[in-house]
Amino acid sequence: MTILDATRRRGLFARPDVEAGELGLVLANLRLLFNTRPGDAAAAPDFGVPDLADLLHQFPAASGPLQQSLRAAITRHEPRLRGVQVQAAPSGHALEICAQLGGVALRLRAVLTASGRIDLR
Repeated sequence: MTILDATRRRGLFARPDVEAGELGLVLANLRLLFNTRPGDAAAAPDFGVPDLADLLHQFPAASGPLQQSLRAAITRHEPRLRGVQVQAAPSGHALEICAQLGGVALRLRAVLTASGRIDLR
């Protein structure tokens, strides 16, 4: 199921507590988390992930440390997501993030850009 499927999902098996608004809040938090460096947020010094620009040139060989870093950050700073798994995407400079939000399965694509930022799709 894609993000769009989860937001459009209505019917017998839809979870009413997982609304597009909650999903939007989670996605906004993940974007902020992935594009913040540890130490940038004074109130939460461990918030963020290390600078990934150097890893871009070593991709896909460096995907292991990147996967671990993203999974640890998500687990620590986004408690609404359960069962977080991060794995290399089959193509490009991307990782797939699978998780549960209120019982609804989500699959996100985290793309590492040339500038070292992470875009969620």
